[in-house]
Amino acid sequence: MKSKGWISALALVEQVGLSMIIPIFLCVFIGNFLDKVTGKAPLFLVIFILLGVGSAFRNLFYIVGKEAKKGKKNE
Repeated sequence: MKSKGWISALALVEQVGLSMIIPIFLCVFIGNFLDKVTGKAPLFLVIFILLGVGSAFRNLFYIVGKEAKKGKKNE
């Protein structure tokens, strides 16, 4: 039973990490692309970085909230 708890904790850490990294990198890619297309160098990059960080923290709070409800239910 100990190994199952360890594996589920590792999966949760991986899920949190990926749900924070993917939106940020995706928004950086989109921001760079739009800057190259429009020629307005840092404008879209800054906007999309802020959107990516905001969505990453939204994902973090959603996952942590879901796990906290699951933990209360198990007690």
